[in-house]
Amino acid sequence: MAAAAGIEGLWGRAGSVQRLATRRGRSLDVQQVRGVALDHSYGLVRPGRCRGTRLASGRGWCVMALELDVPVGAVIVGTDWSAPARRAVDWAVEEADRRGTGLVIIYSPEWTVLGVGGTRPVSVAELTALGERMVQEEVARVREEHPGVPVTGAAVPDGAAVVLVEASRRAALVVVGARGRGPFTSTLLGSVSQKVAAHAHGPVVVVREEAPASMPGPVVVGADPADPPVEALAYAFQEGARRDVAVVVVAAGTPPHAAFLYSPDATTLLARIADEHKEDLGRIVDQLAAAHGVPADVRHLAGHPVDAILAVAGAESLVVVGSRGHSGLANLLLGSVSRGVLHRGIAVAIARVLPG
Repeated sequence: MAAAAGIEGLWGRAGSVQRLATRRGRSLDVQQVRGVALDHSYGLVRPGRCRGTRLASGRGWCVMALELDVPVGAVIVGTDWSAPARRAVDWAVEEADRRGTGLVIIYSPEWTVLGVGGTRPVSVAELTALGERMVQEEVARVREEHPGVPVTGAAVPDGAAVVLVEASRRAALVVVGARGRGPFTSTLLGSVSQKVAAHAHGPVVVVREEAPASMPGPVVVGADPADPPVEALAYAFQEGARRDVAVVVVAAGTPPHAAFLYSPDATTLLARIADEHKEDLGRIVDQLAAAHGVPADVRHLAGHPVDAILAVAGAESLVVVGSRGHSGLANLLLGSVSRGVLHRGIAVAIARVLPG
């Protein structure tokens, strides 16, 4: 059976038993499956959530997904004990403190650590024990440094992106770390950060190692005057109120097609439409500023939106961009501007924007 066909046949069929052929020739016996996912990186079909699984080969690639108890409204942070993850934890503590809510630190390994060719696979028990010990150490550090913030932790052996996206259903915010900036920005961002940013069910902050612990600058949010991302704008003003800083709305776009420049009528029409869009955006911003008691500034800038947003933000401002859904390709969900800001900014919040 082809992997794709196996996925379609098993999706949502609790209690069924199927044998799935992976692209690497392995086969899985899956019992009581409630959902499966195809890992395109490693070419194997594994349970997204299952109760009671076994491998025909007996090599232990499939593990039981633990039910994670996430308090409603908590701040969630993923960690792997790297320097960027440590920065993400410190950032998440501040976010939880500002919101007056609890913090949950989650460690969830990617599937590659469970065993590759020529190496001894790590058992689920070993992996879980190691993760729990690391989580306990990080929880103890946070409690010592921030005694006023309730903090708990969990080690969940089901893949970091899957666990964090699922946890985002109940969380107020998910925070993930990313490696430093450079010419290979997509690789540096990391696959987990990209997946969580694109598919989480609520707001996500991606923070880089070089991001300062406190960002005193205004919250910067990108907005297309022709299609204002109201949810992203609202989130920016919420952040401005929480941080006691202003909000700067950056409206930047590409110039009209050169063909229009030779038509005075078309140029006049486009200018009138652009003015109407600016007025509409201004009204939305004024309403949000009044509702949250936050000063605001709208800047209409020439040039590429990504460059304009990041130039205004500098190194002291949280940037807010929008994402338009939960399914499909991550690049399409984020959009070119949101993706560009995410790959280059040092601290970027992604707010969910309902498709319009």
